[in-house]
Amino acid sequence: MALLTPTYNLDKYPEVYDPREDTFLLLDALEMEAGFLSKFNPTVVVEVGSGSGIVIAALAVMLRKSCLCMSTDINFTACQATKNTSILNDVSIECMAMDLLTCFKRKVFDVVVFNPPYVVTESEEITGHGLNRAWAGGKHGCEIINRLVFDLPDMLSDRGVCYMVLLKENKPEEIVEVMKLLCFVSEIVVQRRIPGEHLNTELIFFLDTVWPTKLAFSGED
Repeated sequence: MALLTPTYNLDKYPEVYDPREDTFLLLDALEMEAGFLSKFNPTVVVEVGSGSGIVIAALAVMLRKSCLCMSTDINFTACQATKNTSILNDVSIECMAMDLLTCFKRKVFDVVVFNPPYVVTESEEITGHGLNRAWAGGKHGCEIINRLVFDLPDMLSDRGVCYMVLLKENKPEEIVEVMKLLCFVSEIVVQRRIPGEHLNTELIFFLDTVWPTKLAFSGED
C-alpha cells in the first residue's frame, strides 16, 4: 500500500520543524507497515511531537475509516500547523498542546508514533524556546526519549505498538534492553544512513502479547 506524502504548508508557521530526512524515514517505515496496520485495525492512534503534521495525516489517510487520530506537541504553533495539514488533506486529527502524553488517561493508545528530539546536546537546550526543542535531545539525545519509553506501558493499550526514530548516538541497543524489561519486543523496520548523521534506525516496540499477532498479520512463521 503506497503511503503518499500529505500536502502541507508551513508558510504561516516558521517556528515549526520542517519535514526532513528523518520525517520521510518514518513515513517509509509506516508504509512498510501498512499491511500490518490495516489488519491490526487500531482504534486510537497518536503522534507525539507532530510538528508539521504530515506523519499523522498520512496515517489518518491510511486508516481513514477505522480509528481516531490524535496528535500532541509542546509547541502550540505546531499544533496549529498539524491542524492545517489535516484540513489540507481532508482528514480529522485531534491536536493537543501538551508535553508528550502527560494529560491522557492510561491504556488509551493502540499505536504511538514518535520522531523524538534525538540530537545529542547539552541538557539545558531541551528546555529552550523555538525550533531547538524539536531536535535537542540532551545527553546521548535520549532525555526526552527515555521519558516516553518509561511511560509506554501506561499509555499503550494491551495490544499497543510504538514506532520510534532513533540515531546510533541514542544507543538503541540499550533502549531495546530497557523495553525488554518493560515486557516489549522490538524490531528494526528500516535503517538508513543520512548525510551528517550516523545510522538512523526506525524501531517498533510491541507488547510481548502482541508479537504473535504481528507475525500472523505479516505472514511470517
